[in-house]
Amino acid sequence: MDEHQTIIAERGGIRPLARALGHRNHTTVQGWWERKRIPDTRLPGVLALPETVAQNAAA
Repeated sequence: MDEHQTIIAERGGIRPLARALGHRNHTTVQGWWERKRIPDTRLPGVLALPETVAQNAAA
């Protein structure tokens, strides 16, 4: 698994991470997955999320 995929997976996956970040649709995070890159402007916010935040957003 690539680094960006690991980061996304550790935070619950595409949809839970998108919800935790406040995105209405999961396609933004899905695009990061497909492009194999989390934008530099978004990376600090993603890394600041503990794994449990994204997992709780999925509930």
